[in-house]
Amino acid sequence: MTTPLYIEAGEAHISKYGEILCGDSLVVSSFDGGRLMVLSDGLGSGVKANVLATLTTKIATRLMERGLPLEEVVETLTDTLPVCQVRKIAYSTFTLLKVLDDGSAYLAEFDNPPTFFLKRGYVSQVTYKDRIIGTRKIREARLHVEAGDWLVTVSDGEIHAGIGGLLNLGWDWEKIAKFLETQVHEDISAKQVAQILVDQANELYQSKPGDDTTAGVLKIRPKRFAVFMIGPPVNPQNDDLVVKHFIEFPGRKVISGGTTAAIVAKRLKREVSVDLSTMTSKIPPVGKLEGVDLVTEGVHTVNRTLEILQDSPDIGELRKRRDGASQLAREFLYADSITIFLGQAINPAHLNPNLPQEMGFKSRSVQAIVSLLKEMGKEVALEIY
Repeated sequence: MTTPLYIEAGEAHISKYGEILCGDSLVVSSFDGGRLMVLSDGLGSGVKANVLATLTTKIATRLMERGLPLEEVVETLTDTLPVCQVRKIAYSTFTLLKVLDDGSAYLAEFDNPPTFFLKRGYVSQVTYKDRIIGTRKIREARLHVEAGDWLVTVSDGEIHAGIGGLLNLGWDWEKIAKFLETQVHEDISAKQVAQILVDQANELYQSKPGDDTTAGVLKIRPKRFAVFMIGPPVNPQNDDLVVKHFIEFPGRKVISGGTTAAIVAKRLKREVSVDLSTMTSKIPPVGKLEGVDLVTEGVHTVNRTLEILQDSPDIGELRKRRDGASQLAREFLYADSITIFLGQAINPAHLNPNLPQEMGFKSRSVQAIVSLLKEMGKEVALEIY
């Protein structure tokens, strides 16, 4: 069976030197079956440019999400955003990128630099068709993307970086294309590529950007699945069924809780061992069980994992930590689609009045993690047993 595609998005911005607000706006939204990215560059800089660009991205995003054809989107933008009477140019530009999970992609551009399309690590030629909609000339293209492809869109602040300074004619599109080919690889994220582009532009501007600069990146890759099991089912007769579902689920497999791990180990006819080198003063050590990617202690680890996720951690930093909570947080951040099996059986040890009250809040912590992961844009399914 073919692994479904996932469209990972990242963005980065810097404002024109001396301005607080960025005059570019970029919006990424998810819809059933794909993702949409809209970039707009407002005329000028500062507050006015920010308002115009934001208005453009918000209008375009809402209309595209509703499935309106490009003509209606552009006509609405044209009616809403008049042409500057002095310079005779539009008050804002736009790039629309719509990528579906099946690999089909639609691209429309108005007065923005051409989008970079990287296939197998190299910039590929995009075949555009020009369309006149109202008074606007739109570049339009239809693409097919697959795992390993990248789509990168930038505002002209990126293209012009270095003009009059380190580069007389600016960074220009071709130089950026060659630079991108040296940066993209399987293990780098969309966010990291966007940040690298903007940081490089800022360096060429000698930390005094002459224009608002934005990069928006879509990385096409296989979808990452994970299944997380915590707590035994209320009815022990369901143990075999839940373990069977857990083992058969695609993707990485994670267990929290000694009793839960013991149930899975018994059904697999294997033993759980403990890695004492991962123990800290606050978090118990992780376990090892053949066929399972991570085994952690239960309540303490899950509560600490929730705290880590609330701090919006960098997954790269978490890779440097070996404690169970950091490893569990990393699993949640790495996956795109997460299924959680929450067993509601009461652990008699948690009824001990001498134990901290937090031990009784396993379900609440899991529910909070679910909400947090959904806010991050991840697909999360919670199954209670």
